[in-house]
Amino acid sequence: MPHQRLLATTTGLCRLGLTGLVGLSLGLLAGPLPTSACTGGALTASDGAVVVGRTLEFGKPLDSQVAIWPAGSAFTGSAGEGPGLRYRSRYGFVGATVATSADLILDGLNVKGLNAGLFYFPGYAEYTPANRARRNRTLAPAQLGSWLLANFATVEEVRAAVNDVDLTAQVPLLGIVPDVHFKVQDASGKSIVIEPRGGKLVVHDNPTRVLTNAPDFSWHSTNLNNYVPLSNAYPTARTLGQSDSGRLTLQPFGMGAGGLGLPGDFTPPSRFVRMVYFTQNAAPTPNAKAAVASLFHILNNFDIPFGVAKPPAGSGEGLPGFTTWTSVADLRNLQFNWKTYGDQRVRTLDLRAALQAAGSQLLLIPMGPQDPASVSPTIPVELP
Repeated sequence: MPHQRLLATTTGLCRLGLTGLVGLSLGLLAGPLPTSACTGGALTASDGAVVVGRTLEFGKPLDSQVAIWPAGSAFTGSAGEGPGLRYRSRYGFVGATVATSADLILDGLNVKGLNAGLFYFPGYAEYTPANRARRNRTLAPAQLGSWLLANFATVEEVRAAVNDVDLTAQVPLLGIVPDVHFKVQDASGKSIVIEPRGGKLVVHDNPTRVLTNAPDFSWHSTNLNNYVPLSNAYPTARTLGQSDSGRLTLQPFGMGAGGLGLPGDFTPPSRFVRMVYFTQNAAPTPNAKAAVASLFHILNNFDIPFGVAKPPAGSGEGLPGFTTWTSVADLRNLQFNWKTYGDQRVRTLDLRAALQAAGSQLLLIPMGPQDPASVSPTIPVELP
């Protein structure tokens, strides 16, 4: 599929107004809500380079594409019945979209090395009520990622400005508005979580640099106290019994015994604990390239095959969730890497080169097959 070149304004995409854009793509969520189980984490290489990665799970393919937005692009947020916040991007950025709605960024990277990712947050998002929102400062929830990447260079800049916007639950557009929260990280390694709570955007420092889904981030942080004994170290043997009745020596069966008790299911709390364990115990990497490879290996542990996480019958979650794509962003070298369900080969996009190719226009390129029926290509071995 060839890439598409589109005018760098959200009101010009597909010849639809912004209301049509948001309704088109997030309309994918109308009806039974598909399961979603994203997992994100980060590594820092020995030379200080930071890489950030995540999986994207959904109960149906989102047909994500890679949007390349140049600096100076015009954006118009949605306020439900009309336009909301209008702005132009200060920085060029790249990100994975919801279908062809290029201003709905699920995960992305800008030229300053800022990463922003959207994660499902069911039952916990509390958006600004429409009657309290500042219309000229309003965005749809899924538009926040574009606003962050377009305007800010660091986590501290985001922290200072995040309550300059209001996220509203725009039911007339979507039928169902997804509950979401966000993880933001910059090239220094700092990370925060942004959660809509009580009608405001609440910011949490994120020393773990990990995020999954519900409950809220504070709950996940507290839950880590249940796993203090976990270690990657091989435990020592232990002897039981008294000398007059014999002794029994207990010892590990094999490698990995230090992680005994690590939860292995697909629930958000379990995935959060596992990602913290993996990223905290990963072997040091010398540079960004090695860190990217290491983080892809870690994220492989969170890959959900289609059908193994089936929602309960009669619930609003109509389809099994599966890993539609996995991405890793290199915040130093400004590279966005990804693989999809139907193509497990890692693709790499250099942001500087992509912006040069885009010029002054939005550029959309395909991510690859994301349908659960697609089969990843293999590479034939060349025999001598």
